[in-house]
Formats: sequence, structure tokens, C-alpha cells
Amino acid sequence: MKIAVFIKSTTFSGSYGGLETQNKLLCEGLALRGHKVTVFTPRIIKEKELAIENGVKYIFVECKKAHYSSVTVSKKDSWVEKSYEVFRELQPEEKFELIVGQSSGAVGVIRNKEEFGLPIISISHGTKIGELQTKFKSDPSIKGLLKAVLDLPHVLKNFFTVQREFVHGSSVIVAVSNFVKRALIDETFVEDAKVRVINNGIKPLQVETVESDRGAVGKFRLLYVGQLIRSKGIGKLAEIIVREDMKDFTLDIVGSGDLQEELGVISGKSGGRITLRGKLDYAEVLRMYNPARFDAFVFPTSRLEGFPMVLVEAMFGQLPIVAFNLGGVSDAVTDGETGYLVNPGKFFVFRSKLNELKDNPDLARRMGVNAVNEAMGRFTLDKMLDSYEEIFKELKV
Repeated sequence: MKIAVFIKSTTFSGSYGGLETQNKLLCEGLALRGHKVTVFTPRIIKEKELAIENGVKYIFVECKKAHYSSVTVSKKDSWVEKSYEVFRELQPEEKFELIVGQSSGAVGVIRNKEEFGLPIISISHGTKIGELQTKFKSDPSIKGLLKAVLDLPHVLKNFFTVQREFVHGSSVIVAVSNFVKRALIDETFVEDAKVRVINNGIKPLQVETVESDRGAVGKFRLLYVGQLIRSKGIGKLAEIIVREDMKDFTLDIVGSGDLQEELGVISGKSGGRITLRGKLDYAEVLRMYNPARFDAFVFPTSRLEGFPMVLVEAMFGQLPIVAFNLGGVSDAVTDGETGYLVNPGKFFVFRSKLNELKDNPDLARRMGVNAVNEAMGRFTLDKMLDSYEEIFKELKV
């Protein structure tokens, strides 16, 4: 099948996150299964017009700004208009059979869908109201709240226009979690049957089978992977770990962000129990998920995240998880089976669950085994690709 994918940033963009990584996995997985996949994305490197990587063709669209909502760029130079124009020029030759949009990436084509008569799948990783709530929680300072208020008109504009446009204009919406599906229905009034839940997946990790050295270390070792920003809760957790009554714990922090300096100060008071590892490349991050190196994964976020992939990665790494129950977290973690789900913001309960795992090493190991078994059954890349291909067959004309 010839598939055109529209996304406003990719792993070519330099700074990228989970959405771009998941798009890469999806596109390359589909290419391996025999589909012809072409990705349309804004041009970041001026000299680069196209690229082919692992069987996926990338077309870099010249536009002044990637975001459709910019007020500083004329409509004709926007991503929406330019992506539509480039696709319209290529379609007679390429004869694409299906359009896939990451979030609102395909809005330009959706606005002109009658011209092409092609089925369109849009993948939703979150919603505008969830984004707004996260903005308010990200920085509770006066400056942060003021910035969130100033962003409010932009968020509301997209809530009432672009979000509803791509949701109602697509043939099928794929939500990455049940939380995202419920939020989409509540915010856009889209019919339930139009929204399908497909959790993101990855290739199973190759975890080294070596004996844990926990006995020699004498500590219960925690791992955090993510942005170092206040709304992720890592600052508050680090303050708890450094306390004297948590001296039997260590915490390794992987990532970068605004809290780097603050966490450095806290780490300096920890007597070596808190380690800042900085931002690592993806392959090295995956090697961190290992029961020989860590005893549990922590996710103390206050953000409404659609489906946090670090949880899936930790599960494949055979680590039990302690997380606040927000957003799509419960799509991954089963409370009492693969880890613990804690009511948001209840750090005293979060701490007690960590102690419970520390005091019951057999329970921690059993939860880790449950986690990897759950991941193998639900969150593999092949499982994800199978689910997408089922929708492709349904939409094929």
C-alpha cells in the first residue's frame, strides 16, 4: 500500500521526543512489511529536499513555520498550505492510497480531502485541554502562570478549530490510549466508533541476563527517564530520596531540562545516592532498563500524558513501576500486578509504595516479571503494526 504520512517534526529535526520516535518506528515497520511509505515534514536543513532512511522516503517541505497557528507567517507560506500543495503535485505520479497524519499534521490535505478521495487516519497523542492543563502545572510560578494565560487564546483557537477539524475530517482516529480516546470524545463529540485505541509499541529489549548486585550495593535502586522539568515531579521526588529515612534508596536520573541545576544541588546533598546521567542517546537509554542495574522505575509526573513510552520501555526491561495515575499511565501499569498506581500528587503514598517494594524483594521481582510478560503480550511493535494494518484493510477501497 502506498502511504503518505504527515508530521510536523521528525528525528531529522535534531531535538525530538516520543512522538517523532514512534512515527519512525511505525513508518519503518510498515516499510518492512512491504508498504511504500513517504513522510512529508517541514524542511529543517535548508539544503535537504528529500532523504531515504530504512526504506522510508522523507520529503522536506519548504514552509516559513511548521505550525498552522502562527500569526507571523502568511497563510500561503504555512505548513498547512505548503504540505497540501506538495502533496497535490506529487499525487498524480505517486498515486498514494492512504493518508496518515500525526496529530494535526495532515490538516492541509484534510481540508481538501474531496479533491483526493483517499481514506485518512489521524493519530492523536493527546488533546488541547490536556495540553492546557499541563501548561498550568508545568510552572506554578507567577511567570509560568502568566505565560500559560498568554497561551490560552492559541490553545482555545486550536480547541475549537484545528482539533475538531482533523478529528471530524479523518476517516478514523487512532488514540494512543483509552484516556486520549475519552478526552477526544468529550472535547470534540466525535462518535465512539470512529476512535480506535492502538497503544504504541516497541521492539522487545535484549536485556542482559546477569545477576543483580543489589546485595553488594545494599540499596534499592530507582531509575527515572524523562524531561527534567517541574511538572514531571522529579524535583519533588529527589527531595524525598535525599532524606535520611530514604537512605536505603538510590536514584539515577536520565534526561535534561530546566531543573538540571536544581537537581544538581539536591544530588550534591545526597551523599552519592542521586546520580544525574544527563541526556543519553536512545540506544543507551534502552540499556538502562535492566533488573541487573535497577530495582524499580519511577514516574512521578503531574502531566496528562497520552501514553508515556518510558513505561513500556521499563516494562520490557523487567522493572516494576511506581507512577502517579494520570493520563494514559493506567493503559500500561496494572496496579498491584506490574507496579503501583498512586493518586496524583500523593508523594507520601508514592514513598510508602517504594518502601513496600524495597521491603519485599520477591514482590518487586515478581512484578518485574509480570511487567515484561504484559509488555510482550500487548506492547510489541508487531502488535501495533498488526492493529494498524487491520484498519488499512477496513479502509481500502
